[in-house]
Amino acid sequence: MNLITLANRYITERRQLGYKLTSEARCILDFAGHFQEKEANHALTTELMLEWASLAPSGSSIAIARRFGILRPFSQYLHQHGFTHLVLPTHYLGPTHRRLPPYIYSAAEIKRLMTAASNLIPKGGLRPLTIRTLIGLLISTGIRPGEAVRLQCNEVDLHENVLTISNSKGWYQRIVPISTSTASELGKYRLRRIQANPVNSTGAFFEFDNQQALNIRSADHAFKVIREATGTTNTLNGRLPRLYDLRHTFVCQRVLAWYKNDEDINTKVAQLSRYLGHKKVSDTYWYITAIPELMSIAADKFAKYSNKGGVL
Repeated sequence: MNLITLANRYITERRQLGYKLTSEARCILDFAGHFQEKEANHALTTELMLEWASLAPSGSSIAIARRFGILRPFSQYLHQHGFTHLVLPTHYLGPTHRRLPPYIYSAAEIKRLMTAASNLIPKGGLRPLTIRTLIGLLISTGIRPGEAVRLQCNEVDLHENVLTISNSKGWYQRIVPISTSTASELGKYRLRRIQANPVNSTGAFFEFDNQQALNIRSADHAFKVIREATGTTNTLNGRLPRLYDLRHTFVCQRVLAWYKNDEDINTKVAQLSRYLGHKKVSDTYWYITAIPELMSIAADKFAKYSNKGGVL
């Protein structure tokens, strides 16, 4: 059995276990093709895999390490099926990810974004309200933009005030409670959407005037338009503010509110972790950004700690 056949079988089996393997699948198939082009009977070596990883389009060390890391579970699979005795080492090329600082929106910026969303074309159409409601949902719940645009009508329960998030990252399904005010806005949107599209042929909660479901590409395009309209164009490490940064903003706002209310942060963060759909609390800490308000609180707490001789 050649490597391309094994690669396809590996991808199929992993997806049957619930893994999406989107970009990973493309990489693995690309590597299998690279291997076949080299020589069908060529030994599978670390050097050969490193050679392929080094072909990363950006050429950055992070991208090369990430491509190499994608091959490691594949090498384990090949080893288990007797194709090779090689299993790639972990962290061979260093870290495969880095944290680029997210953009944390102020309350004033969020208000401007939602106002600009209301001014999208077509005036008076469903699209402006769809994008405005999407932004409001993201900042009030912290769910991922992809999760929001995939919401189906039967997953938005405005009687119990909960969302059912299906096929979430790391989970088959999770329940997300929403506030009364958020449920009220979603209810207003639903009435307007029913008026515009009486026949909901897509089943999607968010739709446009042409009865097409909202998708992440159209959401990102609309956000680009309103970002430019509001002048929200500051870049961090060359990256413009994103819809996804509303999730980071939500987390920072939650932590800030808990500190102000003198809540038990450790307990609250554990609860927030499950709410966000994280399986490890460390993934939630990844979202907490050193904004001035949080740094000020941290400085005050350290000063009190220091004044007490290092006793809390």
